Amino acid sequence: MFISRGSYPRTLVCSFLLLACGFSPASASAQTPSPTGDYELGLLYFQGYFLPQNYEKAALLFQEGAAKGDPRAQFMLGYFYANGYGLPQDFAKAARLYRAAALQGHAHAENNLASLYQHGQGLPKNLTEAVRWYLAAAMQGEPVAQTNLATLYFNGDGVPQNFERAAHWYRAAAEAGQPDAQNNLSSMYASGQGVPRNYTEAFRWAHKAAEQGLPAAQSNLAYLYEHGLGAPLDYSAAYAWYSRAAHTGNQEASLRLASLRQIMTLRQIDSANALLSPLPPASAPLICNHPLAAGNL
Repeated sequence: MFISRGSYPRTLVCSFLLLACGFSPASASAQTPSPTGDYELGLLYFQGYFLPQNYEKAALLFQEGAAKGDPRAQFMLGYFYANGYGLPQDFAKAARLYRAAALQGHAHAENNLASLYQHGQGLPKNLTEAVRWYLAAAMQGEPVAQTNLATLYFNGDGVPQNFERAAHWYRAAAEAGQPDAQNNLSSMYASGQGVPRNYTEAFRWAHKAAEQGLPAAQSNLAYLYEHGLGAPLDYSAAYAWYSRAAHTGNQEASLRLASLRQIMTLRQIDSANALLSPLPPASAPLICNHPLAAGNL
């Protein structure tokens, strides 16, 4: 069973690397703080780079930067309030700070403000506003916002259901490397929703997401191998990818793996186990933790 069409990023609604935030360790300085200095020094304390990790000191620095109007500091302070880092959790304050940064065009803040509107956290639930802010971030090329917007279109939440627009935004995020978008685009190609059915494309995008460690994509890739869709039938490869997904607790993969064992020879299973060398570790993003409901089919 092919799964995960229309699913949101696992627990992501904003994801960014320090470099993507304009962070440069060499530029951080504890002397003569400026809006840039407050923000960058706060990141050092937040991440524990070169300085002991200290959320309280980071929060104070972000507060100073936010008071000076730095949208990056406003965003991070909102993130701290949303997640209770160094400050009491307060979604209303997070929403105000995200809005202040979003009004200055900060894409991650636009995305997180949209999420708060979508889930009614810190302000009234409003899917129209959620779509508006996801679109603003998506137009700036923010991949997780593009994925969230695509999923709203796929599910018809806050907008008329439109598979073509969903595929458009999934593709934009997938091409930027967002694994959930890659997996969802793969699933749309497999089902022919919003795009012509094309198992070769389904395989290509599932493989990209699976290599990034997304369990649903690993299970979907295994399914394509198991049935020879988009690639030659290969039980050993299917077994290996189902095993990776099952190891993370993916129930669909566990069921398929048990079924596959019944029809494989010992030699095929040995070949599959030889394929189970660990994948290269993915670089770890900072994750804004406003969980979105999964939409697996």
